Amino acid sequence: MRTAPLIWAALMLSGCTVGPVFAPPKIDLPDRYALLAPVSEARAEDVQWWKNFNDPLLTRLVEETLSGNLDLAEAQARLREAEALARRDAVLISGDGEVNASGASRSAAEQANAEITADIGLAGEQRWRSKGAEQRREAARFDELEARRSVLAELSVAYVDLRFAQRSLEILNQDLQSRQRTLRDINTLLAAGETTQLDVVRAESLVSETRAQVPNLTAAVVRQRNRISTLMGRPVGMLDVDLGYRGSQPNPHLKAQPGAPADLLRARNDIRQSERLYAAAVSDLGVAEAARYPSLRLRGAILAPLHGGSTTRSLIAGLTMPLFNQPALAASADAAQARVNQAYLQWRKVVLVAVEEVENAQADLQASIATTREAQRLLDLNRQSLDLSRELLSNRGSITVLDVLDRERALSDARALHARSLRDQAVDYIILRTALGQGHPIEGE
Repeated sequence: MRTAPLIWAALMLSGCTVGPVFAPPKIDLPDRYALLAPVSEARAEDVQWWKNFNDPLLTRLVEETLSGNLDLAEAQARLREAEALARRDAVLISGDGEVNASGASRSAAEQANAEITADIGLAGEQRWRSKGAEQRREAARFDELEARRSVLAELSVAYVDLRFAQRSLEILNQDLQSRQRTLRDINTLLAAGETTQLDVVRAESLVSETRAQVPNLTAAVVRQRNRISTLMGRPVGMLDVDLGYRGSQPNPHLKAQPGAPADLLRARNDIRQSERLYAAAVSDLGVAEAARYPSLRLRGAILAPLHGGSTTRSLIAGLTMPLFNQPALAASADAAQARVNQAYLQWRKVVLVAVEEVENAQADLQASIATTREAQRLLDLNRQSLDLSRELLSNRGSITVLDVLDRERALSDARALHARSLRDQAVDYIILRTALGQGHPIEGE
């Protein structure tokens, strides 16, 4: 029997498809963000935004995290799984074979056989299934890139918070030295009979208050070190990177190229992942609709003696008509259509949330920039005020010890506010860059 023509005819029939026509989802977006005029697309240095901090250590941490982070490794494993499933669902024909030997005569009893089966949906069911698997593979690829974006943001924020905790600890030590100096000055005045024991007690309580804050800040430094270690995929205590304080907090170059809201459709991997999942849902609908049509089952067998004799071939073709389960198949198709609608609504939601995140991040960054500027001015004024107060106190001027202690507190608060504003400015910059979908490999790298 000539089996090849029958198989090819069946394969040609399977090329006929029924089902939905996929069109990329669309949404109306403004041509600019509310807080900024339209600008060009993001540059390479904006995509690799961590380099705008000009901090070689941060760049090193990023590089090592990308190779060691466990969330990224898990996302890569999901991608490999999706790739394997896509290959599996592309297979149309399955089969097996065996060799048997029985009886006393080898030449007559030993034989080999092979069986091949194929279920071919005449309405394109297999093609829809294969297409859906490929779309899920693409979604898994964007999931991996999205994991990279999230991990980069988490690592960078942890690094900024580490430097903030270290700076806060440094400020606390500066405050402690300043308040101890004031206490010595007050003791000198007490010895000269120019102040009271109450002023000494007040100064001592301020010194004790400062010392009491040291343990919590020290623990905060340890926590951020440990967080960085875990994000890099290293056990706590085995990080071979010197994270000692280097005298400054991260301060990025703040010129940004945010582009237009429509750019997010291609820049945000969570949006692209959602779009691919929507496409996969459409393919699932195609599978459900094609299942309502006839399918062709082919079963072929080859039986061959191992020691001479003739080979026997057979091919059986059967047509399956889903006549009696049409109501159930129709319900399955309706459920698949509902999942398509859900996937589309999910895509729209992801897009709207992405635009909201960019708008909020821009507002927060502008606010933190303004706060940092005013905090620096406040810090300078309070330094000047404390210096003048001490000078008056030393010269027995018209100032009380309580005034000096108040200036001490004001300077301490100004230092803390300035450090916090620098931290918020850096974090808001990271959040904006992340909201814009930046941080994944540049196309063509």
